[in-house]
Amino acid sequence: MPELWKCPSCGQLYRPDEPSCPICRITRENRNVIGKTSVERSIVKPAEDVEVHLPYVIPDASYNLVLADGRSVWTSGWIAAGPAGLFLVSSKDGLDPKDVATRKPRGRAALGPHSLFLPPGDVARIVHEPKVGFWIELKEGKISLRLPKGAWEELDALCDHFKVRHT
Repeated sequence: MPELWKCPSCGQLYRPDEPSCPICRITRENRNVIGKTSVERSIVKPAEDVEVHLPYVIPDASYNLVLADGRSVWTSGWIAAGPAGLFLVSSKDGLDPKDVATRKPRGRAALGPHSLFLPPGDVARIVHEPKVGFWIELKEGKISLRLPKGAWEELDALCDHFKVRHT
């Protein structure tokens, strides 16, 4: 006779091939998880070679930037991408995003009081998951980011182009 397992909630006995109690939905493998068990394999795809024509501008971006005096301020404008990397361009600074994207700064640099250049090597990943958050993760911190719904796919394509991880 095969070894049976007992549901800790209702006391019913089940064969080893039954993954969960059909009455209580308590799983055999992990008794504190409610619901049917399922094996879900996640495949991490490598970054695709994406053809992006630079300079590229994503409008209606809002981001939280830490100023030189230590204050944090939300500003809005554009994300511009050029051969050198990503530019967070604020409308408060009066800069043209396409013109800014043609610049070639050597490293992370302020373009104005509310605008910033991010080389791809400084960006650890870009996260945009509704239950997790929306931000650009740097090696030493993060910049909160808000974009319109369709713009996240554009940012993902830019991430693939620059070989930056994204969710």
